Amino acid sequence: MKTGSQPSMSSLYPHAVPGVYARWQALRILLRERFLLEALRPLREDAGDVFFLPLPGMQVAVVAGAEAARMALVTLRPLLSSRLQSDPVVQLLRSGMLVIDGEAHDRMRRIAEPFFRPEYLEAHAGRMLQQIDRRIDAWPDGGVVEMDVEMRRLALEILLDVLFKLPEEAAEELWEPLQAARAYIAPGAWLLCPRIPRPSYRKPLQRLDTLIREFIRQRRSEPDQGDLFSAWVQRTDMNDEEIRDQMTTMLIAGHDTVATWLAWTIALLAWHPEIQTRVREEIREQLGENMPDPRSIHRLPLLRAVGMESLRLFPPIPVLNRRALVPLRMCGVSIPSGTRLLISIYTIHRHPKLWKAPESFQPERFLNPEGEGMGFRYLPFGGGPRFCIGAPLARLEGFLALARMLQRVIFTPLASPPRPHLRATLDPWPGVWVRVQRIAVRGSTA
Repeated sequence: MKTGSQPSMSSLYPHAVPGVYARWQALRILLRERFLLEALRPLREDAGDVFFLPLPGMQVAVVAGAEAARMALVTLRPLLSSRLQSDPVVQLLRSGMLVIDGEAHDRMRRIAEPFFRPEYLEAHAGRMLQQIDRRIDAWPDGGVVEMDVEMRRLALEILLDVLFKLPEEAAEELWEPLQAARAYIAPGAWLLCPRIPRPSYRKPLQRLDTLIREFIRQRRSEPDQGDLFSAWVQRTDMNDEEIRDQMTTMLIAGHDTVATWLAWTIALLAWHPEIQTRVREEIREQLGENMPDPRSIHRLPLLRAVGMESLRLFPPIPVLNRRALVPLRMCGVSIPSGTRLLISIYTIHRHPKLWKAPESFQPERFLNPEGEGMGFRYLPFGGGPRFCIGAPLARLEGFLALARMLQRVIFTPLASPPRPHLRATLDPWPGVWVRVQRIAVRGSTA
């Protein structure tokens, strides 16, 4: 080796770098599927559950196994950072809970936790169902509906009501700026060139900031609403900038993930009509024409299994990003300080040593008693101390929405099923277009 030259990655980590044939397979999959996470499969098969991506100018390691994920999310958590300064998500959320570490993160989590407890959320179930019914009422009987957009609008309306007590028109005001924010943080050319100018986002992101600051100003002049927004505003140790950062985080992460989950679940049910029929029969047997509620959801095991299997196949957040603050070892692999870690939930959820028939839609796998506790092979909401704080809200509104929709409509697929597309979340591309046929149900306007 010449003096001053750097050793190659393959010489430093001979067992953690995929070989030439595996790279060729990955490239073929990437060109065919146009989906990076699917291309990780042959690399994992060749190099193991922790491996380096051979990318020029970047040091990136992929975590693709359950034990490695446990280490990254729990054991080694103090040695990893969630804050990658060059990422647009950090530039947008600033000090939002999603992108801060240590005590700063834990403090914001403690403030928010009371508003994700069952007693608080279940008290809002009736209002959630009203919003779900209003959304269903707007669908034309026999018409074609773009369900991914519909679910995003529904999730935003529910979030604004449950956590922020904002008026209905706020959802419409926020809609376009939030879609711009989703596009801004989606993977793109900035991964290779972080300083690339992106002037088209300036106005919509400024509009989002303006709206949020106006909401804060208005709430400061109002009595305590008993919601998360009021809890932030009432605190003397949170200024407007901190509230802005937390609210921006909740607005984006709090509606986009559950909407993506619902869209994929509807797609799976539409393209698997026999399972859709079985779930509808279960709802009819258990609920009749009664509205679902938080307690009755527990009497719908197949519905819950379908939702869980949807999260396994298409986790809304398919990758978690971390950066090594110090040199460390993970499953026998040395990780240098500064390495970017990609915890590929998508790959773990389809690992053949962790799941039988991992590529198949088989809700029955979640019907057995062990289905709920699967450790770090099942991470739709992350894991460890940073487990998604919004998971209880997502589950409640998600299962209520699915139960009510299946009571009231039949989903029939159009064209081909959507394919996963990595944006701010794992979006169904080119959308979930289905035909909806109404079912006459008491308590609805059908």
